[in-house]
Amino acid sequence: MTVTFALLGPVRAWRNGAEVPLGSPQQRTALTVLLLREGLLTTVDELVDAIWPVDPPASAVATVRTYLSRLRRLLCGPSGSPNAVRIGWIGGGYVLSAPPGSLDVQLFHQHTAQAADAMRRGDHPAAAVALRAAVGLHRGTPLAGAAGGYVEGQRARLTELCRSAALDLVAVTVELGGYPEAIADLRAMVAEDPLRERCHALLMTALYRAGRTADALSHYRKVRRILADELGVEPTPALRHLHQRILLGDPGRLLPSPT
Repeated sequence: MTVTFALLGPVRAWRNGAEVPLGSPQQRTALTVLLLREGLLTTVDELVDAIWPVDPPASAVATVRTYLSRLRRLLCGPSGSPNAVRIGWIGGGYVLSAPPGSLDVQLFHQHTAQAADAMRRGDHPAAAVALRAAVGLHRGTPLAGAAGGYVEGQRARLTELCRSAALDLVAVTVELGGYPEAIADLRAMVAEDPLRERCHALLMTALYRAGRTADALSHYRKVRRILADELGVEPTPALRHLHQRILLGDPGRLLPSPT
């Protein structure tokens, strides 16, 4: 029996290719916590706190045990079967063991690590392949369908990781000369997150390299106004330096550094 899990979007699970009904948001939250702990023990108290951050019901402990019993029936195969998911009780807590590659978050980290290794070797095409695989795992708001303080913190972390991978992919696309695609993606990114200066720096670089110097300089003026209006600050020295290099007609081949 093969079971796979998705957390980089709605919390979902499949068994032999068929989606598993995971039940209530609270039950999904219990599963989410165990999956994100990646084989580490999670106590009942930790699960109660994750599911009910404020005023847990008197039956909270019993309810958590019911959730885990249901999840075992839904997800765990017969004892000794290959590639089986296990939800074990060990010393006052639960441990979920899943086969390698069954969780999209783990695959995401593998792909981004491969991309980083390819970038260190200067292999931009290989980095682009790995980053596309990572970005392709992002299917909407991470951990949708689960709730609670722990989940909110993890959702913010996973959202940032997905955004960073998408931005790294655009940076590699610029380096490979895919300017029209990169410019289109970066326009959307700066609209969504107008204070992220790396997006603006990459957009200015892509516009310049595409032969659109006037547009690159115009975008810098727009960024400067946004930063002044929203934060009361000037662009960072790195962005000002990039602007100066574009004015001089020499932005160089180096992409803006991650920030």
